[in-house]
This record gives sequence, structure tokens and C-alpha cells, in this order.
Amino acid sequence: MWTKASAAAYNAYGEGHPWKFSHFRTTAGYVSVPLEGLWLRAPYLHNGSVPTLTDLLEPVAARPTQFWRGYDVYDPVRVGFVTKGAAAQREATFFDVQRPGNSNAGHVYGTTLSPEAKRALIEFMKML
Repeated sequence: MWTKASAAAYNAYGEGHPWKFSHFRTTAGYVSVPLEGLWLRAPYLHNGSVPTLTDLLEPVAARPTQFWRGYDVYDPVRVGFVTKGAAAQREATFFDVQRPGNSNAGHVYGTTLSPEAKRALIEFMKML
């Protein structure tokens, strides 16, 4: 993701400051974000098209296609933010996966796990 020149430029950005950057590097591939705090990063996928971790572990056809996105009340069971109800509708923005760029398809890892295994995986991710 980072070229040698861009990594060098970012690493040099804080020269002379105690907070100097030093860990940008060329990896010859995609650099994913760390999993720490994943439980609080909803909605999921690159475009925010899946509202909870519970929904992310469902087959694409079973994921919500419309929901209210942006309400900041946390749902600790489904692991995401509340996306339904009058308060969510009042405070959030309507999201429809049928609109261009809003697809919730792809990333199907874990969708075939048993319900017990899905719950165990979600509980594990809540601890990160």
C-alpha cells in the first residue's frame, strides 16, 4: 500500500518532535487495520453497508438491505449500533444497499459457521 517514497515522507513528518512517526513501511500488499476496538467500529465493510458483526456473519442474502446508520447507541448483543426504531430514524441517515456504491455483498468468511461458533467468534471479537 505504501511506496518507499510515501513511507519515507510520512516517517519524516514529525522530525524534531517527540511524536515522530517511524513505522510506515512498504509491504508489497494491502495493509489492514488492527482488530483492536473492532466491536466499536460499526457499520462494517468498506462502505458501512453491514450494521453489526452479527449481520456480517450472515449470508449476503440475509443481511439487512435498509437501515438507519449513524445513531450512536451501542448494541452489545449484535455488536454494532442500533439501526431501528424511532430514535434511530430521528438521529440517523437512511441507508439502502440497492443504491450504487452501497452493496453489502462479499466478505463471506464465517457465514457458514454454526450459530454457536458465530456467537463464540463475536464474543471473542468483543474482547479485542
